[in-house]
Amino acid sequence: MRAVSTFFSTLPFLRKALPWAILGLVFPALILFNAVFMTLFPAHPGQKTALSDVFNPDHYLVQSAFVYNTRDANQLFGNFYYTLGTQLAARGQLIPAEAMLNKAAHLLPRNPYVHMNYGVVLEALEKNPEALGQYQEAITLDPKMVQGYYSLGLLQDKLNQLDKGIESLQKAVALAPDNGMINYDLGVLYAKKGDFEKSALYSQKALEGGNEFAEAYNNYGYALAQLGKYAEALDAIEKSLALKPESAAALDSKGYALSGLGRHDEALKVYSEALKQDPTIGEIYLHMAQALEQLGSYDKSVKAYETYLQMTPDAPDRLHVEEKIKKLRKWTSTNAKQT
Repeated sequence: MRAVSTFFSTLPFLRKALPWAILGLVFPALILFNAVFMTLFPAHPGQKTALSDVFNPDHYLVQSAFVYNTRDANQLFGNFYYTLGTQLAARGQLIPAEAMLNKAAHLLPRNPYVHMNYGVVLEALEKNPEALGQYQEAITLDPKMVQGYYSLGLLQDKLNQLDKGIESLQKAVALAPDNGMINYDLGVLYAKKGDFEKSALYSQKALEGGNEFAEAYNNYGYALAQLGKYAEALDAIEKSLALKPESAAALDSKGYALSGLGRHDEALKVYSEALKQDPTIGEIYLHMAQALEQLGSYDKSVKAYETYLQMTPDAPDRLHVEEKIKKLRKWTSTNAKQT
């Protein structure tokens, strides 16, 4: 052993080259392992995964030049864990993916791509506070990361932080003003806030450039209807239904626009079709109740209002609807006594 040490001490060049020689052996071994992994665990077409179908594709961010662009052992192994973790996530293996990306985040603490995609996997596992932290870390490291602001905003909305979500999506759209998906989601968040002017504005922006986007047409139409522009709303909603004719949300919006135009009987037929497509949307019952009320079908209206409240226990207009039910019951009771 002493002879070997003496040998390397007399050859400085070999002593300096030895670590690089070791890395040169490890690097191909990692690549080979990666290739074997991909062969043994192929991705299944059509499978819902953390980094593709479960979330909008804009969530996922490729690491580009950071991958294996290193002469440092920590970064080399960190990139290996990162690549392995994202491949596991793409195959729906979220638990091991989390473990791999956790190691990558510790080895590559300054790499925003690792934190971004680690956040996506954590969100898929419903570890939302941890995911929030990873998205925020990614943005801190790269203040121009559009996907970071986008994912952060959607998660903040999911956590009932609506104003913060809007603020994050505003930053994302400032960096990518032509991104249809970000404009659409910003329109959705403004609709939740009740700001239908801005909801219509961003929904319209989502459709610019020839985008054929059914959900954006629907959101735009619904916002216009809330602003009292029923004819324009109906036109936009029809375009949405032309792309997705079985969309319960778009059918509900169409019924709302028809009611706004005084075509309540037609609206009721459309609401019935919407409920066939998805009977779990409480707002359809609300709009149906309003149309029935306009037609003087107060008993049926009360039942529809009650169903709405049963299906939407956290409805922001609960007190208003309960008061409406009391008035309609009193009205029907008074009319029954008079007759």
